[in-house]
Amino acid sequence: MGFVDVEIGELFSAVNGKAKYIRDYIDTKNGDYPVYSASLLKPFGYINEYDYEGDYLTWVMNGYGGRVQRVSGKFSVNRDRGVFVPRSDVEVPDLTYLRYVMEPQLSAAAVGRRVDGRLNEYTKIYPDAAMAVQISLPVDEHGRFDYEKMASLGDQFRRIDAAQAGVRQARDPLENAVFTLEIPEPSITLNLSDKNYFSLSIGKRVLRSEHQANGIPVYSANALFPFGSVTASNLSDFSKPSLLWGIDGNFDWNLLPAGHAFATTDHCGRLQINEAKIDPEYLYWYLKVTRSRYGFDRVFRASLEKMKEEVTVVLPLDKTTGEISLARQRDYATSLRNRETARKAALSALEDVLNARVNADF
Repeated sequence: MGFVDVEIGELFSAVNGKAKYIRDYIDTKNGDYPVYSASLLKPFGYINEYDYEGDYLTWVMNGYGGRVQRVSGKFSVNRDRGVFVPRSDVEVPDLTYLRYVMEPQLSAAAVGRRVDGRLNEYTKIYPDAAMAVQISLPVDEHGRFDYEKMASLGDQFRRIDAAQAGVRQARDPLENAVFTLEIPEPSITLNLSDKNYFSLSIGKRVLRSEHQANGIPVYSANALFPFGSVTASNLSDFSKPSLLWGIDGNFDWNLLPAGHAFATTDHCGRLQINEAKIDPEYLYWYLKVTRSRYGFDRVFRASLEKMKEEVTVVLPLDKTTGEISLARQRDYATSLRNRETARKAALSALEDVLNARVNADF
């Protein structure tokens, strides 16, 4: 089996999506027909009209430029996506096979900002450039397109797509899994406002103009990752571990070890433990697995006042002495840490399957 190089434009016309499909337009034309944009995960919206009907290959023009998706039925696309319309004078090969062949070449031809790991990547490829991209297609012994071979490979790719869809179904519940933690008696319930056990505070405003290329990490609404660095911290006393939470972002907790210098903005809260019998890792896991019960989000903010008023923690007690039990806390913390490690390992394995790129060069 040989191959021949052809330009995509020899098979398709590449057509721009329409700029009119913006959010306001979709809101006034609400209907059943999808409008696709840069996202491959779901349509941008639904309207009561459509521009295309049938089975087409579409590509992302702005965003992750060159990504290809097959779309069937009645639909439209906006200015961030284009449609490959088959030429009337050409018998177009199997579309699934072409999708796998075209995407790596189109993505490579896209121009713009590329970032390792695709985070914050923004690339683009417009119709003229897309039609000029070359792909290699199999030919028979007479030098004609081997449609049978491409259809056979397309069937194999469709089976792979179906298998990956099954993996996504398995991944999503695992990704959104929420562990539960029930502490049997004897136990004691404490409110975070109890100064005998906890100290809570929020940071101060940090301007982007204060950021440095290197320095002390500063945390904001996302308590899991620093959003920049500063030369000096607005905090003191790093002799004890700190638990951070996001006040007006996605409500979650982060545990930073003792001796780790950092800064916080007024969108980030800090908790320190005043009682040696409270294990920091246990407190972290307890607060993390119970955080959904409070309903904190971007609107119902996890302010300092609400944290003190509403958030409680249950501490296990020693069955003999009735004192707070460090041993029981550490057992629970170890169990939850191991469960989270296993969950992440499983998610990583599933992501490897989903991110695998099938080689279409046979």
